[in-house]
Amino acid sequence: MAEETSYNPGSGPRDRRLRVGTAERDAVAGILRREHVAGRLDNTEFDERLERCLSAKTYRELDDLLVDLPIEKLNSRSARWSFRPSLLLLVLPLIGVAIVASHGRATWMLVPLLLWFCFGRFVWGGFGRRSWGYSTRRIYRT
Repeated sequence: MAEETSYNPGSGPRDRRLRVGTAERDAVAGILRREHVAGRLDNTEFDERLERCLSAKTYRELDDLLVDLPIEKLNSRSARWSFRPSLLLLVLPLIGVAIVASHGRATWMLVPLLLWFCFGRFVWGGFGRRSWGYSTRRIYRT
């Protein structure tokens, strides 16, 4: 069974001057072949890029080969949203036990908890897509 390889310039080492391995070169070569078949690269440009890909030594050299190619949209929900368990999931059972133990008198604790859950991401996480787990990384699949 063929293993699906992918190359993501946003992941990997931050220092893009580090050396790449054969797996990264093969993944980028697969992307170039796919884009050639799709008609985005003509024969001469494909040959040039493939030669540069196979002789690339650093991540930066591989990134330069893919800069002007379109980004493939993956499964939009899984690529954009990621679930991170919050403190709410840890505190909620304790509050439930407190409400039951107090015979309903501790229900007032739900109000600040609900406000924290609804608005806390904006106040402490900042505004915009990053605070909601949106990934802006470029992902290439072969």
